[in-house]
Amino acid sequence: MRHLFGFLLLLLGSALPAQYTPPLRGPLFITGTFGELRSDHYHGGLDFRAAVGTPVYAVHDGYVSRIRVSGGGYGQAIYIDHPDGKRSVYGHLEVLAPEYLDTIRALQYARESFEIDFRPDSTAFPVRRGQQIGGVGNRGFSFGPHLHFEIRESATDAPLNPLSLGFTIPDTRSPQLRKLRVYALDGKDRSVKALEYDLLDGSLPDTIRVSSSRVGLGIKAYDRQNAMPNWNGIYGAELWVDGREVFAFTYDRVAYEDTEYLNALTDYAAWKGSSSWYYLLYARTPAAMFWRAREERTDAQNGILTLKTNVPRNVAISVRDFAGNVSQREFVLLLTTSAAPAAPADVPYVYVLPVGEPSIIDTAGMRLELGADALYDELRFQYTRLADGSDGVLSDVHQLHEGTTPLHGRAVLRLAPRRALAAQLRARAYIGTCDKDGGYRSVGGQWKDGQMVTAIGSFGTYALLLDTVPPQVSIKQFGTDLRRAATFSVSIDDAVGGGLSYRGTVDGRWVLLEHDAKSGSLTHTFEPGQIASGSHSFELTVVDERGNETVFNRSFRR
Repeated sequence: MRHLFGFLLLLLGSALPAQYTPPLRGPLFITGTFGELRSDHYHGGLDFRAAVGTPVYAVHDGYVSRIRVSGGGYGQAIYIDHPDGKRSVYGHLEVLAPEYLDTIRALQYARESFEIDFRPDSTAFPVRRGQQIGGVGNRGFSFGPHLHFEIRESATDAPLNPLSLGFTIPDTRSPQLRKLRVYALDGKDRSVKALEYDLLDGSLPDTIRVSSSRVGLGIKAYDRQNAMPNWNGIYGAELWVDGREVFAFTYDRVAYEDTEYLNALTDYAAWKGSSSWYYLLYARTPAAMFWRAREERTDAQNGILTLKTNVPRNVAISVRDFAGNVSQREFVLLLTTSAAPAAPADVPYVYVLPVGEPSIIDTAGMRLELGADALYDELRFQYTRLADGSDGVLSDVHQLHEGTTPLHGRAVLRLAPRRALAAQLRARAYIGTCDKDGGYRSVGGQWKDGQMVTAIGSFGTYALLLDTVPPQVSIKQFGTDLRRAATFSVSIDDAVGGGLSYRGTVDGRWVLLEHDAKSGSLTHTFEPGQIASGSHSFELTVVDERGNETVFNRSFRR
């Protein structure tokens, strides 16, 4: 009977994935895995490489619950809700099925807006498994033709690992462990020093000697499937010490409220300093362990190792992919007395900011408000205030610690001008952050009680600045004789960044311009009956966040 029960379970288990079919026909080539490390978030789906226009199919029965068109993000995306409580998402589409495209076009002209977020009711667009819904593209923040595919919980919108649907993707290649980092931690478990070992050249010693009684480990690791050269993210990792598992994670579900905890589970300083990703095999805060139920996170093993002098600890690290391929390294950790215990670097600081409590730093002209979950470690906050009399700089320059320290979520920053501003100048003011080239990029801001207020996502250098430079418009592909042309396009840009709004008309009538945010291009595609033969006048008005305006005019023949 037990064997029969097991056989029935096997049949049931093999039948469940068959409800879903792949979104592309033929071999599936993965260029981005679920849970892959990205700036401030985990990758929420799978990226499938394919040529522009390759048909995309619904993976299961359901109905279209959303169609989103934008210049950034997923560009053109279709969302389908399924009867089993899941939602599939298809991003960066170049082509929409005719019934969807007709509806979107009608909405764009009715609202005179390229960007559309359309949420039809469940009866408008029913979908059958295997029905073509669009074609692969490169729209939005995509840097090569591919399909971004997600599977989510409909109720929570939490992304799930799409490989759980049972797609056939040949993978017999084990993940690669490239480097190991051993972090010396101080009494508050802050990293003060790191030893690094190459795991590919055979230089990892059998015994790693350390001088700190508390250490954490980190790894650089990648995964590859059989048919692709891409170095993708791993599915999971385990840390074993003396035969006992002390830390492990797998990427099966990453809710949006948890995704930014990536910065507590990776070496943030290495990422910001050299664009190099290291997975930490310990959690800098219990809340980061998203793979555990919330009530279990506080008491869970966080992966930090406590060592005793001259007592060896046998360590094993393994990484795995979804197909079950595993790579492992083993070594011994030994605490010696040959060096002083780990201690934080002697760096001047102004404030000590606690973990788990809100903090406010309020100086003349600057106020920084941090929430209770903003910091992963107690922070010796460095702050410098500099006078800057340059044209367009309305406040002192405020150096708020350093950008290599992660800031969870958003903090509130308030800056005051050195002197009262006339109304026309207030309208052109913005808060900017200094970039690596020494210029300032806008992080927005609104006036409140004589100060400009904005939300910031990282520490760095900030100032209140003046923007009186209008946006730039340049011709990309726009001849004066367009009788045989299918499109025309221009590029728009702004010196300090931030959002741009635009409106284009032909002979005074609104015309659809498709925006590609990554390149700044606006493209019009001629459609039958929209623009008649003859001479026409095109006008484009572009306005930046501070109200600076540029008007571009060009005549053409159709």
